[in-house]
Amino acid sequence: MHGMVLAIGIFLFAISVIGYVMGPSMINQMMTLFTPGGTSTTSSSGIDPYKMMGIPRPEEMAKMAQYSFLGLMFAGMGTTVFGVMAKKKVPKMVAPTNIENEMTVEPQVQPQVQTKVREDLANSDPKHYQRTLTILEERLARGEITTKEFVNLKNLLSKT
Repeated sequence: MHGMVLAIGIFLFAISVIGYVMGPSMINQMMTLFTPGGTSTTSSSGIDPYKMMGIPRPEEMAKMAQYSFLGLMFAGMGTTVFGVMAKKKVPKMVAPTNIENEMTVEPQVQPQVQTKVREDLANSDPKHYQRTLTILEERLARGEITTKEFVNLKNLLSKT
C-alpha cells in the first residue's frame, strides 16, 4: 500500500514541476488564440480585450497557474514523504486453537436445593423467608437470574 502512495506522490510532484515550468508559456499561447491582434495588452482603440471578456490578463493567469502548481508540488512532496515513512503492516500471528473445545456447550445446571437446606428453611422464622425473597428479587433486578428461575426458587421457598 505504501508503495502505491509513494508512486502517486512522485507522479504528482513530476506533473507539478512540468506545469510550473511550462504553464505560463502555454497560457500565453492559449490567450493569443482567443484575442485578435496577438499579445498586446490594449488594442489600437485603447480597449483591453481581456477586460471586455471578463478574464484576467495572461500575466495574472500565469501567476495563478504557477501558484496552483506549487500547491500541487507540496501535495506531491507530502504524499511522497508519507509513502516513504509509512510502516509495513505485519500480519498478526494467530495461535491455532482446537475448535472442538470451543464448540462444546455445557448444559445449564438447574439450582438444586438440598434436603438439609429445605429442613433449615422450614424451621426458620418468617423474617428469614422475607429476607430470602428480597434477595431473590434483587438478583432478578440485577439480571443474575431469569424470571423462570425466580419463579422456581420462589416456589421452592413457599413449599417449605
